Amino acid sequence: MEELVIHYAWTIEAKGRKPIQKVTTVACLVDVLRILDLPGVAPTDWVAFECCASDHGKYTHNEGGDDEWSLKWTSVTLPGG
Repeated sequence: MEELVIHYAWTIEAKGRKPIQKVTTVACLVDVLRILDLPGVAPTDWVAFECCASDHGKYTHNEGGDDEWSLKWTSVTLPGG
């Protein structure tokens, strides 16, 4: 039996950067967050937990501040998945 891998459509928005929009697994999202090295990024375990615990959501760091950034996600069903 094939293991079901959940994918998420997600968007990262940060001041001074173009929004990043992708459809990937949580593991790939965590990799992108590590690469971006955004200020105040939540530990990767938190990102994985939040995405898996809820099929959609939003996290905003320092709303209204100079280093504000946000992550929005929603689970998606891929063809054949």
